[in-house]
Amino acid sequence: MTTLDRLGAAELGRAIATFGDALSMHQEAINRLNVYPVPDGDTGTNMTLTLRSVAEAVAGVGDEDMAAVCKAIAHGSLMGARGNSGVILSQLLRGMTEVVRDHDALDGQVLAAALTRASELSYEAVQRPVEGTILTVVREAAEAAREAAGGGTALVEVLARTRDAGQVSLDGTPELLAVLKEAGVVDAGGAGFLLLLDALLHVVDGREVPAPPDAPEGAADRVRGGGDATPETGKHVSELRYEVMYLLEAPDEAMPAFREVWAGIGDSIVVVGGDGIFNCHIHTDDIGPAIEAAIEIGRPRQIRVTDLLDELHEVEEERWVREAAAEGDPGPEPDPVPCGVVAVATGEGIRRIFGNLRVQQVVTGGQSMNPSTAQLLEAVEAVPA
Repeated sequence: MTTLDRLGAAELGRAIATFGDALSMHQEAINRLNVYPVPDGDTGTNMTLTLRSVAEAVAGVGDEDMAAVCKAIAHGSLMGARGNSGVILSQLLRGMTEVVRDHDALDGQVLAAALTRASELSYEAVQRPVEGTILTVVREAAEAAREAAGGGTALVEVLARTRDAGQVSLDGTPELLAVLKEAGVVDAGGAGFLLLLDALLHVVDGREVPAPPDAPEGAADRVRGGGDATPETGKHVSELRYEVMYLLEAPDEAMPAFREVWAGIGDSIVVVGGDGIFNCHIHTDDIGPAIEAAIEIGRPRQIRVTDLLDELHEVEEERWVREAAAEGDPGPEPDPVPCGVVAVATGEGIRRIFGNLRVQQVVTGGQSMNPSTAQLLEAVEAVPA
């Protein structure tokens, strides 16, 4: 295909669709990288769901008007942001569209300015920015874009150099965030952001979006410690139990005081938006005050409260299922019985209960409770009855 020098509204819409498809393809690989701020394995899922909302918003507008496409991207990401990573991604896209909407097309210079604004807004959105995260990757990619765009460099060259710099930055995140180094992974959000650059390159010159890499299994299991992360070290992951998210209709001038209230009751605080509508995210042990802070200044809606401890248990359960399947779930040789029992268990706790009840074979069913016929047959044949 012909290499494009500029991306118009239609091409930008295609890039957003490609970005969403790429996130969907890489979703599980990104989930396996997720150890910070909570090792709950949902970064890929949240970024994918956020982009799904963006793609739906873009599909609802015409592709001839750059300002309309940019407005749809910003609005769709704000309203559909999921989780900590989705909210940050929303602010990143908002920053980019603030620049791009004032131009008929996106070239190398506009891209550099857009990424710079995206980085600025992303840092502003996070109450306590931590290096070694998506924030670092976006900032260093933007720096490379500005350097590459000087002198009227072609869009494809600016994008390629920006993508290369982003990869270098991503590879360096474990040196900036101790929890990543301990788990042997790079930052999950940063990995997701690079797919945006891959999507833009795909539209510009047709190159394929990279296939998902082999991400290490069990990264979350290697994370130790707890407590608040600090900007200085980022050593620990959050131990706060609940994730609270909602859309908040409130005056812009009330938000600084709102942020101060939240700063006293939690961490992983991200507040994005403007013009009277905000998407708010916090990890906290105090659900009531986290919601009351919004009621005092405006109208919260679409309130979502997630028990992060439950999510961590689900991750542990999935790990146990994988290990049991890989190892054949070996156990002590059972005594012969006149009548054998085979059970299907969803987790390690249930498995122990069945063991105490002298069940001869336990099949690891996972959350779906839908083991294969071959698994059940193998278990039946192994019963010493």
